[in-house]
Amino acid sequence: MRYLIVLLAVCAISCEVVVDVDIPLKPPSITVHSTINPDSTFQVQLTASQNILSKNQFSIIPEATVNIYDGEFLVETLVQNSEDGYQGTLKPVKGHTYTIEASKTNYKTVTATDVVPSQNVTLNRVTFVKNAHDEYNQQRYTMTIEFDDPKGENYYEIGLYGPELYYERDEDTGEYVVADTVMIQYHIDSDDGIFTVEQYYSDRFWTFSDDVVDGKTVKINFNTYIYPFWNEAVNEVEVLVALREISYSMFKYKQTANLQRSLDGDPFAEPVPVYNNVKNGYGIFGAYQQTTSTVTVRKGE
Repeated sequence: MRYLIVLLAVCAISCEVVVDVDIPLKPPSITVHSTINPDSTFQVQLTASQNILSKNQFSIIPEATVNIYDGEFLVETLVQNSEDGYQGTLKPVKGHTYTIEASKTNYKTVTATDVVPSQNVTLNRVTFVKNAHDEYNQQRYTMTIEFDDPKGENYYEIGLYGPELYYERDEDTGEYVVADTVMIQYHIDSDDGIFTVEQYYSDRFWTFSDDVVDGKTVKINFNTYIYPFWNEAVNEVEVLVALREISYSMFKYKQTANLQRSLDGDPFAEPVPVYNNVKNGYGIFGAYQQTTSTVTVRKGE
């Protein structure tokens, strides 16, 4: 009887049926990636979409025609300035509605529309206070930002910039000395309940809406590091805090991208489509306006 059970188990394992399924493949579409703001000229990146089974790198779409409309009026045709970028000479204006139109032979013409925010929200107060050391004995800091939210639906993101020190070895002394200083975006994190999804988006900005703080004074705490303080000789650092008012399209795109990444690897999670506001194609045409505050952080405080 034991041998019969083993034989049946082997037969069950060896009985496999391979079924070839023809998956219809859509032709590639134009994918748009562009976020506009009043401080920069129009810039757009175009790539070709791929099917879900593709393992190839995204291919750039060169020599396309990229038009920018302000309302119904054509205001500029962008020029390809690199292998993957199209750039203009005009800057967006707060409160205006812009439409991008991109066309290329063998592709469907795509369009997307967004409005540049115009609330002119400013930072009331930004402070930095020493926090606990991390597990590597590195000093952490609490950054607190405060601003007044206008009534109505508003969407924001916050980022932090500061200097990064680069070192090189002195051939005479053998010691490492500062060779260069560049501005980079610092990592920040927060457990404030205003953030409804985990923040995974690659640009390190933390995105949120004013659903629970509409028309109120907003106060949020973040944890961060002041990287130059790892050098014992550095006692104060000047950092720049950026508060962006972003469009609804930009907010939805980043929130869904964050949610999709947070569920990566979870076999029980339902698929999360990333928000797309491009007609006949894919991607995001978003808008924001930014206010900044420069703060001097002192190591001893």
